[in-house]
Amino acid sequence: MSLLRLPCELLLCVAEFLETEEDINALSQVNRLLHAVINPYLYRFNAWNSESSALVWAAAYGAKDTAQISIQAGAHLDAGDETGFTALSIAAMNGHEQVVQLLLETGQVDLNAMDFELGRAPLGWASQYGHAAVVKLLFDTGLVDVNSRDHLLLTPLTLAAQSGYEAVVRILLDTGKADVNSKDVTGSTALGWAAEFGHDTVVRLLLGTGEAEVNSKDSEGGRTPLSRAAENGHDFLVKLLIDTGVVDADTKDNFSRTPLSRAAENGHETVVRLLLETRKVDTDSRDHEGASPLAWASQNGHATVVKLLLDSGQVDIDSKDFLGRTPLFQAVVNGHETVTNLLLRASREDDESKIAL
Repeated sequence: MSLLRLPCELLLCVAEFLETEEDINALSQVNRLLHAVINPYLYRFNAWNSESSALVWAAAYGAKDTAQISIQAGAHLDAGDETGFTALSIAAMNGHEQVVQLLLETGQVDLNAMDFELGRAPLGWASQYGHAAVVKLLFDTGLVDVNSRDHLLLTPLTLAAQSGYEAVVRILLDTGKADVNSKDVTGSTALGWAAEFGHDTVVRLLLGTGEAEVNSKDSEGGRTPLSRAAENGHDFLVKLLIDTGVVDADTKDNFSRTPLSRAAENGHETVVRLLLETRKVDTDSRDHEGASPLAWASQNGHATVVKLLLDSGQVDIDSKDFLGRTPLFQAVVNGHETVTNLLLRASREDDESKIAL
């Protein structure tokens, strides 16, 4: 008798004698009849013997139909991979909204399950990768911890702020539950990271809460959001922070470096100009090595910044660091001819003015 003439019950019995998914799948692929009869058993076999790997695969690739069949076949809903990522975390991380929706509709998934590597929940992963629709789905369950922190103490808000995902930041802030000033293992806040990476809109959103601590310092370098924005040349953010009226424009980090010092070192002309215009910065401040902003700008050959500082009339051209090096020495040693000439001219003019007096 032909195999295809057997009743469905016997066909299933044949499938049950097969020991691997590969063999069961091969049998189900023979024709439409065998596929219709055996495929549901294949998914049950996967759930029983392969740790519901079909559901995990569906979560990774956004295969809604596969996920649906796996769930109907009794897949373990919190199944995951070897690193502890559950199907929900994997789907959330990859932004597969439909698969996330399917899993949530079961009402049986752990919404706050954390992976082994970073200890991050699905909401954290969706936030890090900017999947706003998934973030909203998760929050709308009313069961997620908006301030869940991973092993690095990063919250969903901080993760979204780091990457500049304004839509996610907006959703999290709109909950009214997100801790704006939560600090990670480096002591950084969401505002600190957003300022460092130049995410203008995110910084504006965080400042708009009226709760962000604008002078908060990280623990690694003692840098404020202004320091980080200045160091990286984000002039729009520097102005935005200054315009709050509450930032300390002359704050010093753990190395006694001010925002002006950091900006001068990196040649950020517009930032230097903005800081000088506040009239609230020490133009000739010294860091832990005794170096001034002028010395840093001279060392790195930033002629325009050197000129700005000289034109302020508030710098000591002959200042020495703790090793006795002057700005002119730094310019000469590093081969910055234009800066060298600027300093020589300024020094000559200074001498002439002293003689005139």
